[in-house]
Amino acid sequence: MATVVLLGDINIDLVLDIPFYPPEGGEGIATRQTVALGGSATNTAIALARSGHEARLIGRIGADAWGRQALSDLAGAGVTTRWIGEDPAEPTQINVVTVSPGGERTMFAYRGANAQLAPNGVAEAAFEGAALFHLSGYALLRAPQSQAARRAIDIAATRDIPVSLDVPGGIASTIAGTVLNLLPKLDTILLDGADLPRLLHRPQGSDLEPMLAALLAGGVRRIALKGDGAVSRLCQRGGAESAPWFPAAVVDTTGAGDAFAAGHIHGRLTGIGGHDCCRLANAFGAVTVTRKGAGTAMPGLPDALRLMND
Repeated sequence: MATVVLLGDINIDLVLDIPFYPPEGGEGIATRQTVALGGSATNTAIALARSGHEARLIGRIGADAWGRQALSDLAGAGVTTRWIGEDPAEPTQINVVTVSPGGERTMFAYRGANAQLAPNGVAEAAFEGAALFHLSGYALLRAPQSQAARRAIDIAATRDIPVSLDVPGGIASTIAGTVLNLLPKLDTILLDGADLPRLLHRPQGSDLEPMLAALLAGGVRRIALKGDGAVSRLCQRGGAESAPWFPAAVVDTTGAGDAFAAGHIHGRLTGIGGHDCCRLANAFGAVTVTRKGAGTAMPGLPDALRLMND
């Protein structure tokens, strides 16, 4: 398999199952608590490692017990941790994740050490022999991490390494300007169809086709839409292909988009067609939502193939 470099957040998720959301000033008594490894790039890295790839994660943790636990869990999942730095002042990021009875997650986070990843924390050696560089959009939120992300993109470009960017739901508007400027340097951008208007500052309900055409005209080669009705789509200059979502008993949606990204990355690296690439990404996502939490609960290629062959 191939070597993939990833840059993004490493955090610990405190996951609380809640029966309902209380009003401001009220109280929500959780019915279950789980503490687990998390982070968008972290989740994708674990899914790729479990699919046979060498996943090299670039990031930053705090000098604390949570950071040590994160490193241990990552190594145990097969992720290369050599290029993860330690911040002397900021703590490892903690996410408080509430999960409603329908499985939908809501996150509250202090980004801590993640946001302090500086350009000098991105070593060119990490890209040696890499087949793809994957960037989580959270890394574009603020400097110096955003500067580190740009350095990583530039290193990948000088080595002709394709770059994929995952735009998480909820921050598309915030990072829109940066993403649009990066389009000529991107091979693949992954986002939800509902976030496309936010990325291009268009009204909700706008026709997707002109927006997809605008992104392709901006220079990106592939657009993977996580959700477009009952299907996901892969759009390229030569046309678009799609595949329907797999039915799944949703337990927790945390990490589903990260798993979807892993499926598309595997498909891109192994050269499968657009429909099959979408179908594989959908399977990764579908397996994920049936599991509690993300991190070490992330699926690998065997899990996705098992669902596809059932």
